[in-house]
Amino acid sequence: MPAAVAATVRHCMRPPAPAWWTELSGWRRRGGLALLWLGFCLSAWAAPSPRVAFRIPAQPLDEALLSFSQQAGLPLAAVGDLGGARRSPGVSGVMTVEAALERLLEGSGYAFSVEGGVITVSPRAPVRAEQPAPQPIALVAPTRTLAPLVVSARKRDERWMDVPMGLSVHEGERIEALGLQNATDVLRLTPGVAAVDAGAAFTQVQIRGISSSLGGNDNGYYLDDIPFTGVTVPWHPDTRAFDLERVEVLKGPQGTLFGEGSMGGTVRILTRAPELDRFSAAVQMGASSTEGGADGGMGKAMANLPLVPDRLGLRLVATRETLAGWVDTPDGGRDINPQRVTTRRARLRWSASDTWMTDFSHIGSTTLADGGGYAATDVLQTNAYQDTRSRWRANSINSSLELPASRLLLVVSDARLEYVIDGMLTPTSTLLGTLDIDVDSTELRWSSHGAGPLEWIVGYSHREALRRDALFVDGEYAVARQSNRADALFGELTLTPRDSAWSTTAGLRYFTDEVNGTALSSTRDTRLRSTFHRLTPRMSVNRRFSDQRTVYASVAGGFRSGQLQPADSQAAALAAGITLPSTLPPDSLVSYEIGLKQITAGGRLLVQGAAFHTRWHDLPVRVPIDGTHNGLINSNGAIVRGMELGLSYAPAAQLRLELGATWLDAHYAADVPGTPLRRGTQIYNVPRTSLSGTATYAWPVGPDMNLTAASRASYHSRRQTGLVEGDEGDAILDLGLRLGLESARGWSSYLYADNLLDEQGAVDGRAPYGNATRLRPRSYGMELHYRF
Repeated sequence: MPAAVAATVRHCMRPPAPAWWTELSGWRRRGGLALLWLGFCLSAWAAPSPRVAFRIPAQPLDEALLSFSQQAGLPLAAVGDLGGARRSPGVSGVMTVEAALERLLEGSGYAFSVEGGVITVSPRAPVRAEQPAPQPIALVAPTRTLAPLVVSARKRDERWMDVPMGLSVHEGERIEALGLQNATDVLRLTPGVAAVDAGAAFTQVQIRGISSSLGGNDNGYYLDDIPFTGVTVPWHPDTRAFDLERVEVLKGPQGTLFGEGSMGGTVRILTRAPELDRFSAAVQMGASSTEGGADGGMGKAMANLPLVPDRLGLRLVATRETLAGWVDTPDGGRDINPQRVTTRRARLRWSASDTWMTDFSHIGSTTLADGGGYAATDVLQTNAYQDTRSRWRANSINSSLELPASRLLLVVSDARLEYVIDGMLTPTSTLLGTLDIDVDSTELRWSSHGAGPLEWIVGYSHREALRRDALFVDGEYAVARQSNRADALFGELTLTPRDSAWSTTAGLRYFTDEVNGTALSSTRDTRLRSTFHRLTPRMSVNRRFSDQRTVYASVAGGFRSGQLQPADSQAAALAAGITLPSTLPPDSLVSYEIGLKQITAGGRLLVQGAAFHTRWHDLPVRVPIDGTHNGLINSNGAIVRGMELGLSYAPAAQLRLELGATWLDAHYAADVPGTPLRRGTQIYNVPRTSLSGTATYAWPVGPDMNLTAASRASYHSRRQTGLVEGDEGDAILDLGLRLGLESARGWSSYLYADNLLDEQGAVDGRAPYGNATRLRPRSYGMELHYRF
């Protein structure tokens, strides 16, 4: 590269001269905010020593006590009919179990006692002597109960039943029982969601038909409270499914609370927090073999360390996996795509009192894929692949202060992704590229948590994102730099009049995004400097027929900022005589939804279903230029109609069954000139139908040992539309089976088989030269676990 060009490239990659506010580094600014927060919270320091972190929303008393029993880890029995008691107020914070029970039972007419490690709840009024005293009944029945499911999907703790939107929840214990390896495995089992694990730490998520191949995120993705959004590229880091608390999938636009990019929905992956009162650790080891491929292995470890009892705790997690290669090359290369994945997590929890708690977190992952990802032809070969290196790390501070009937929360985070790719873009084109993305975010929010008629949340969010690219295709270079500085004010209110079965929720977010981008190529320079503003509303009405059944209707909007035309696309279009816009305006959508949620069969059957209609305006699509390059233009948008159904059934404590089904009609609204896209063409990477099912069962084989079995199945119809040109994909059926022996002494062993039918079809659309994402061929493995 000539020296003058190199100097221009360095100038393009260099951040612009900062204003007075940005002269301080991001973390120095955040440090100042943290000091202000510290001063505000110091008054809580002298509060009593905490014991357990409780997050119990206002709900019927029997369900609140079930949640208490689960979160405290204590058996609980009850005397009397709790179903006729008044609703329990919410309890949130770190406190002794006695303090939590006193708050839960306030005004209920019930009291509690502790004897032999068992908590008994009974009426305050004494039992008359001439009547036999009623016997305590175990509150946790011998059959599994699904009712007390507490979520934080709307950034406040509440029952799953009370959230008026499509919401799927996968608990960590369930993820472990099924042997799921990463977030993509979880999402494939979620109604309304499709996901493609392309390997090499590249994951794409489609929620309710919202999917695109370039531009900012069209679906939100959070690891704890760390956002991976606003990064001008719609893909997500590969998150391994080890030591997770739960995964929440919010379906439908979430722009009011989660902001730009959460157009189809939001994925929230929640890790397990440190326990302040006990030491625990876990170790897992395993080995696997892939038919027609190589061998793999893994090691995982977790340690929970109470550094200062009831005050300070640390949770450490580390994993290392070797994923077997199985793709060959026409010239005789074998198993060229092994992957080495390492992850680390550290979470330090400091509880100064029962009202103030702060978490300091670090998360990191590295993926080395010397032969690229999972793209191959129908004979599982490729002659176009890239060596890939991906590194992602994030740091965050999450500090919450419990106030009377409300909570203040401050979240500060920074995340960085580094991606390097080197190889063949097509069988005839070389590629060398680097991608660096930095996202710094700060959010301050204040939310209610009580049993009153009005629930609310208000907040302020600030995000700074910087993306830097350098791309060399067949010797021609293109570099780009884009920064986004976004600020938002948001709020949401839920009104439930006393003794009314109706509730109404209204939310609004004001969002502004300042975008500054520069793209340089061998023949063309492009610049974008603009500020985008948007009001994103949400409105829902909920009719509660009982505490176990509700029907809702909602309307919500989503939004994504404009973007810069890639420099290499501009250069290729100029050479081919094709005119492309230098910048693309924002796209947006409006979605309408009606849904039902019900818990029946004594809390053992959970049902949710929804129907929805979405109008997507100005959806960006790719335009083919030559056999190597493509550009971007805004289309006339798309229309999405669909239905989804989810069932979870636990007929016995040892057995649990789940079923999910989705039907989608997601198509472009008009012909797109210069592309193969016609009115009615299926949206990129979206299958029309999806089905999923899981089953787990355990039965005793000794006084302290269980034999376990788990199976899972997922199916999706063919994805008809690929990136630009090529052929459609195939219908895909994936089956998995897992058998285990679990001891009460802490050890367990498992045998498993993945892709049991050896499905080798094209998961997504085929490229013109035949490559498409494939599932790993049939694989067998064994694992040994020990927990102490």
